Amino acid sequence: MDHQNYIKKREGIGSLFHEISTEDIPLQKIDIEFNYELFYTGRQAFKFILDTISDTHTIGKIWMPSYYCQHVTRWVKKVYPNLYFYDINPFKFDQPINVNDFASENDVVLINNYWGLSDTINKTSKYPIIVEDHSHGWLTKNCMDSRADYCFASLRKSLPIALGGISWKPKGTIANNNNKYLIDKPFYEAFDKLHDAMKAKAQFKMGAFEIEKKDYLKVIDETEDFLDINHKIVKLRAQDHDLLHRYLCINFLAYKHSNLNIIYKNVMSVDFMKVIKKPDYTTFGLIILFKNKSLWSSLRSFLIDNDIYPSFLWPDNILSEDWQFVLNIHVDFRYNKQDMLYVSKSLNTWITQVKTTENRS
Repeated sequence: MDHQNYIKKREGIGSLFHEISTEDIPLQKIDIEFNYELFYTGRQAFKFILDTISDTHTIGKIWMPSYYCQHVTRWVKKVYPNLYFYDINPFKFDQPINVNDFASENDVVLINNYWGLSDTINKTSKYPIIVEDHSHGWLTKNCMDSRADYCFASLRKSLPIALGGISWKPKGTIANNNNKYLIDKPFYEAFDKLHDAMKAKAQFKMGAFEIEKKDYLKVIDETEDFLDINHKIVKLRAQDHDLLHRYLCINFLAYKHSNLNIIYKNVMSVDFMKVIKKPDYTTFGLIILFKNKSLWSSLRSFLIDNDIYPSFLWPDNILSEDWQFVLNIHVDFRYNKQDMLYVSKSLNTWITQVKTTENRS
């Protein structure tokens, strides 16, 4: 495909979802067969699970993976300070996590479904209690058929919604406690502001030149700062519950699966860059791994220069592994075959530049 034939998206590839009607997303529905509760964030959904456990079970230690989102870890520590950490390599997703090796009967162990590829619970007794985070694996088979005691996910990473979280109990019914949570007007204002930013991006995408990209991107940063200092579970407004529910049963994973296969077929294979994938599984996005931080930084800058905005999962984590620097390129429902060919072409152009430089040296 000739680079010149591709009309770049004005908003670029990646970043905040724009507002889009469910009628404009031509995807099949998926059945959610487990009982669930909806929240504004994945953090609140996780806190709800911990609160539910602590109602009937004295929690000793809460074990978190050492490789995890630092924002969430910091947030949880404010409400449940008894956090401990276990080592994990997030890119060896077939390696079992033997929770009984480090956790005792009264403990809770958080397991993360890395990139939607993990299926690694190994528990030899009823306890400890296992909580699984599917924020980067929503609708994957290991999410829908989890063997954990409780599950949760941050839905805004996969659905075109301002905020959203979900919790469920794979083999039971999870309590409905929404009525006991507080009304929080500042939180609702933050939700509405982020929703307005999504609307602004939709207008920007359609060519509204009075809107600047920096304005709606600024709202994302402000919302993240707000979420970091808000440690309550907030009562869902009826209209927000209805909004989440409208998007919840759409099979967004189908688009990712199709888009990833296009890139897999077209991106050059080299020894200095590894594409993370697993047969019969669908990753959260195009997960690219490096040994060399300078190459990681070079690709990131190259992609941004070409209006492709990768995400970090998560930059402050430190691994004692050779392959440890990761970039994620979004491949969700917003993008079609031409977009994925553009991403592939961009990656191949960068790879060729690196190989040329290596040959010269």
